Amino acid sequence: MHRFSILPAILPLLAAAQCVLGLAAGSDVVDDARAWRFSGAMLSEARSSIAATSAGHMAFFAGGRLQNGSHSDVVDIYDRRANAWSAARLSVGRSSIGAGSLAGRYALFAGGLDDAFRPMTVVDVFDTQTGAWSTLALHTPRGSPHIVDLGSTAAIVGGLSGDLQYLSRAVDYVGADLKVTNATLNDAYPQFGLVIGDSADGVGLLTAGYQNNRPGDRFNDFQASNQTTVFTVAEAGSAPSVTASAGPPFPYPRWGAGGAAANGVFAVGGGHVFDDAAGETQTTVVDRVDVYSSRTGQWSSAPLKLSMPRDYPLVQAVGDYIVFLGGTEQTKVIDVLDTRSGAFVAGLGHTPALYTLRTDAAATTVDDCLLIVAGGLVYQGRNATASVEMFDACK
Repeated sequence: MHRFSILPAILPLLAAAQCVLGLAAGSDVVDDARAWRFSGAMLSEARSSIAATSAGHMAFFAGGRLQNGSHSDVVDIYDRRANAWSAARLSVGRSSIGAGSLAGRYALFAGGLDDAFRPMTVVDVFDTQTGAWSTLALHTPRGSPHIVDLGSTAAIVGGLSGDLQYLSRAVDYVGADLKVTNATLNDAYPQFGLVIGDSADGVGLLTAGYQNNRPGDRFNDFQASNQTTVFTVAEAGSAPSVTASAGPPFPYPRWGAGGAAANGVFAVGGGHVFDDAAGETQTTVVDRVDVYSSRTGQWSSAPLKLSMPRDYPLVQAVGDYIVFLGGTEQTKVIDVLDTRSGAFVAGLGHTPALYTLRTDAAATTVDDCLLIVAGGLVYQGRNATASVEMFDACK
């Protein structure tokens, strides 16, 4: 039996870890979140478990699971400059796709699960400059890999391997020339966690989530992970080099957290922990937000607190802000973290707020200023939706 409780209030974040002011990324964003403009739209078909990313002034919502359980090959595309929606198709329909961008130009859709729930190697690539689609291949098949945009290189990290190992250590690096190289993470335990990138600084994190403490054994031992791997790019002419190194331990290991980065600030919030009390397992959904600074290379010793506990929240960077919304707790309230002050914006009330309660939705931000939430499950998970909500913070 699972019960839900609320984590006690936590100390505020040390402002010294967040003192980044006036970066260009936020200069094109409406500073008052209450003034962000709301509009709605519809995807071409209702579905959940969608892969979302943005590149070249466009938002992409690819694949996913239809109401009948089958997999979609549709890619719904929104062009912010044209204010228009269109649709395309993946090379093969699937769900559990990893989505991300590369060099501000390419949208990548990597791996996934086929209709028999087998992991795949295909990577669909859309070039926003030419409008052309192409395909690449992962070196090992994976479902639910994560993609981090490091600027001149994208790293396709980990995922579900479909073998006894279950959690993959594989990494494929895709360069701006679309050439693929591969490596293996040297972490202590294979990990399925958050992968968060700050492409402006060329830094990414793999952190939180869960790890397998008995890799290769007949019986897996999945535990919340405190591992952090830091990806950095060193530009060396036309051949940038990526380094993956062990970072400081994640301060509060938990499942189901969400995260994003802006201004060198990496915020990981929400999630849940398991506690065994009186012979039964209790699930506690948390309101904690841990913050890593790429400038200090450390996690803050004083975490922040969301307005409410959230499990599996959607988290996106919008200019200088990091926005937490949704989650399995079924709330319309949005929390907005200002990375310049290191504090959540107070006095928002219910503006901005989600219009539709949904879970298993997708989100992405176009041009660093237009946040789009699409698809997912509504009516307490009974129905897939095509509903789209757009929060326009662009000046």
